[in-house]
Amino acid sequence: LNDDGTTTVLDIDKDQKIALEGMVRDGSVVPGETALDISKATITQDRISLPHGKVNVKHTARVPGRSLSATTGTKRFLAVKVIDRNGLQLPDSTAEISDNIFGTGHHNDAVNLKSQLHDCSFGELDVSIDYSEFPAIQNATASLGVLEVEISADLKKDGRGAIRNAVTMAVEKKLDITLPGPFDYVMYLLEGCYGECGWIAYAYVNDWNTVYQGKKYAAVGVQMHELGHNFNLAHSGGIDGNNYTDYTGMMGNPLFEDEIGKMCFNAAKNWQISWYGGVGDESMYKVKVDPQETPLSSFTLVGIGEFDKNTNDKHPVVVKIETGTNKDYFIGFNRAVGPNAQNVEADNEVTIVQVNGGNGLDYGQSYLKAHLLSDEVYTENHFANTGEPLSIKVNSIDLSTEPATAGINIMFGSDLHECRIDSDCFDDGVYCNGEEICDINVGILGGCVSTGNPCQSGRKCIESTQSCATCDEVKIQLTTDNYAGETSWDIKDSDGIIIRSGSGFSIGYHWEIIPNLEEGVYTFTMYDRYGDGICCGEGAGSYEVSLCGNTVAQGGTFGHSESTEFTIGSS
Repeated sequence: LNDDGTTTVLDIDKDQKIALEGMVRDGSVVPGETALDISKATITQDRISLPHGKVNVKHTARVPGRSLSATTGTKRFLAVKVIDRNGLQLPDSTAEISDNIFGTGHHNDAVNLKSQLHDCSFGELDVSIDYSEFPAIQNATASLGVLEVEISADLKKDGRGAIRNAVTMAVEKKLDITLPGPFDYVMYLLEGCYGECGWIAYAYVNDWNTVYQGKKYAAVGVQMHELGHNFNLAHSGGIDGNNYTDYTGMMGNPLFEDEIGKMCFNAAKNWQISWYGGVGDESMYKVKVDPQETPLSSFTLVGIGEFDKNTNDKHPVVVKIETGTNKDYFIGFNRAVGPNAQNVEADNEVTIVQVNGGNGLDYGQSYLKAHLLSDEVYTENHFANTGEPLSIKVNSIDLSTEPATAGINIMFGSDLHECRIDSDCFDDGVYCNGEEICDINVGILGGCVSTGNPCQSGRKCIESTQSCATCDEVKIQLTTDNYAGETSWDIKDSDGIIIRSGSGFSIGYHWEIIPNLEEGVYTFTMYDRYGDGICCGEGAGSYEVSLCGNTVAQGGTFGHSESTEFTIGSS
């Protein structure tokens, strides 16, 4: 996909396609780090045709902090101060602009785009204005991260498209590049708008460019909102149905001031973005529940404002309610602290958001449906066109702990058995569910729930014999760093024979259960090909190995490898 929206086709034969796919699988080709040699290709306006034969690739040098994901790693930014042909330009100096966006110290701008992206992502995304690899670009900038260009267009007479194109041409000429060039994101700053207005800023979705007019370029809320579009995030509408009025997240229009901007995104956007452990339910902190399969469920939520304190219990930050359509619901705890301290709406409440498309994984407008205090209930009377009600009840909100928590219950169906005491509940006939008791915190009155696995930690439940037995299965949980392709693991038996292994991971959370292991001693080994482990220089990676609930190995900080022995014992 080219910068102007057109597409260039890569024309290769079947053997070359198979070869490329094989190189992707074995790690020889890494997106963002590998370049395809097209020096002998035939290139036309819309097609690149490789000659028959071997496909050649080049692996570029690893750049510290660079990520393979759109919203994690180190991203290089450039701000462009525009001077039109009549001299119209922002009154701010390039040094002031640099501080307003990147916090470089001119007037000690404490809350800016760089700081807020870092804080909302808890260090998973870092803004870079280091151009030392590109001396010509570094010499051309007027201040740190800011380039000044003169354009041939007239801000008062020319249209929006013509002005943007003129800026692009001026930048490319001055830097001798084709945008985006070495930059991940480029911001155009105009003095104002005099025709085709009605906007403060605009962005290209899932792309590299944003455009701002007037002094509002310095507002962190405007910066974050437009970069959100670059991240493929759509607008967030409010309970009133308007497209921009969800003020629990930056994809509404909540903040327009320079130094007030400590606010992140809403629950639906947090599901979509790769922060907090990965995209969607790849992350252990993002949980999906299908009420039509599990009519009764309970969760304890932690707000993303305290995500860094969610280390022990690892509570979810988002719960997705699956509808069976692309219009799912998302629940979050809108904790107003840390990077979310200046949140505008529903401080410290549970928020419920629905998307109108995309399943929460792709570009889709969202709408705030409700925000709830403790003991409040939100009900959809005809959930997902089933004719049955779905209720979400906030059982508790506890701000006295760190992190603060919100307990919620989700109940689907009019025939779900409500109760007041345990004797109202009937045995479901499933031994491994435990006993059925009345939970007064579920539903409007109370709901019958199972107490859970009756076996002690480290043992597994056998439904057929209604008994507990020695655990013979291993569960492996892995959260990668930003270089997931470097990570692998294996399990060897006492003879050193590999009985299971894992590799070729995408960035995020992964898990695997290995059942029916024979008695004996095994060795689990975690590897990192680069030799810097999976935490914490290139992301907060970690792993955990458990036997039916008992942790036998965990970590993340190591060199090329780390090994742990464990034993499958007799009953």
